[in-house]
Amino acid sequence: MVRIVETSIEINAPAHSVWQVLTDFPAFQEWSRFILSVEGKPELGARLVLKMNDGGGVMTFKPLVVVCSQGREFGWRGTVGAGFVFAGEHRFILQESSRGVTRLIQREAFSGLVVPLLWKKLDTRTRGAFADFNLALKERVEAVTSHAKVR
Repeated sequence: MVRIVETSIEINAPAHSVWQVLTDFPAFQEWSRFILSVEGKPELGARLVLKMNDGGGVMTFKPLVVVCSQGREFGWRGTVGAGFVFAGEHRFILQESSRGVTRLIQREAFSGLVVPLLWKKLDTRTRGAFADFNLALKERVEAVTSHAKVR
């Protein structure tokens, strides 16, 4: 059984500006309270080391980048055990409108034997962490973009 948590937000900046902030992993510690740190490169097939806190404590895991489409989509897949116990495929999807506004969709598809047992936490705590991350990303991108325009 697959269960999905999805949130979205509109960011007043073009997709390439959102992409730059989203893939500037060393800067995450300055603005994100959900994804605390990312080690690795935003490249297809790369192994990342993520430290995250959705409100339940810091978790470290090592997912594999499964999609990296410059300026459009970035995502990874992480598993616990052989993957049949618990797996998550996380995606950031950028959809730019003709007026230069980008809709960020953050989605994770959870699967595995323990998902039904964890679903209430995933649907509330994780969904809230996604929404907080989206807002922090929006604020960061819009601040960086407006600062660049002032120059």
